[in-house]
Amino acid sequence: TDQNFPDTIPHGDTLNYVLEKIPEIAIYGLRTEIIRELIRKKSLKDFRLLDQYYCVAIDATGSITFRKRHCPHCLLRTHTVKNKKDNSQTKVTLYYHPVLEAKLILFNGLALSIATEFIENEQEKVSKQDCELKAFKRLTKKLKQDFPQLSICLLLDALYAAEPVFQCCEQNHWAYLITFKEGNMQATFKEYESLKKISPENILKTQKEKITQTHHWVNDIDYKNLLLNVLECEEDKFEKTTRFVFLSSFKLNAKNVEILSREGRCRWIIENQGFNTQKNGGYGLEHAFSLNTQAMKNFYFLMQIAHIFNQLIEKGSLLRERIKRTMGS
Repeated sequence: TDQNFPDTIPHGDTLNYVLEKIPEIAIYGLRTEIIRELIRKKSLKDFRLLDQYYCVAIDATGSITFRKRHCPHCLLRTHTVKNKKDNSQTKVTLYYHPVLEAKLILFNGLALSIATEFIENEQEKVSKQDCELKAFKRLTKKLKQDFPQLSICLLLDALYAAEPVFQCCEQNHWAYLITFKEGNMQATFKEYESLKKISPENILKTQKEKITQTHHWVNDIDYKNLLLNVLECEEDKFEKTTRFVFLSSFKLNAKNVEILSREGRCRWIIENQGFNTQKNGGYGLEHAFSLNTQAMKNFYFLMQIAHIFNQLIEKGSLLRERIKRTMGS
């Protein structure tokens, strides 16, 4: 055996060195081409909403956290830690790097990364830190630039129930389903509750096995010169009632409310099959593979690409049966 053989084996430090030199747009662009190819070959067309829209969930998640400042772009958060022994309190500052993700969501459980924006400060001393809504503006520009002709329906949580988001969707000709809570846009929520009572015709009740769903909807609620539609689904499942309410760009009727409420709830796929899998399923989303900012981002993009391929293998028909026969599961 060649004594020099161990020196030729790729090492983590070597990969880190390479990723420090590669522009992040190169790996980011590779991920974009993968998604474009899937769409171009119509591999995902059967999962479109209303046979037209690709559902894209956008949400932020924590990535890497440090006890000391890592770089000028770190966000910082100070919280109080209580000592159980003497009840004393100590202030602890954490430096962290959250990320805003856009994932292509399919109702069969796929969550394919399609666009990314890091939430980070421009410099060490700033009057106001970067945030999720600021990053949303940057992310949607990337999404429109990379997929200008794609019919998109955004799936968003209640944080995005705001005028700038509605305008962004309108300008980009995107549809949306946004979680609507009473604490957001309180006057509009109260107006919906009032209009619902006088719109008994806008009710659809369905029952499948032991699950009963009652849908209510109201169209064209005026909000700052915009017309919003509200969809509500009350689900009785195993003697437990859950209420889901969404702001929708779609004109609502008895033919589409059931499928729209189902797609609105698919936003949770980005949390479960997306972030949770990457944090606890062996991908190491919260692990600092590098302390170099450039390499750190490139590691993140490579993780997204790896997760895309793993999901396609798990859900696809090409290798699934062969893997099952070989590995037993």
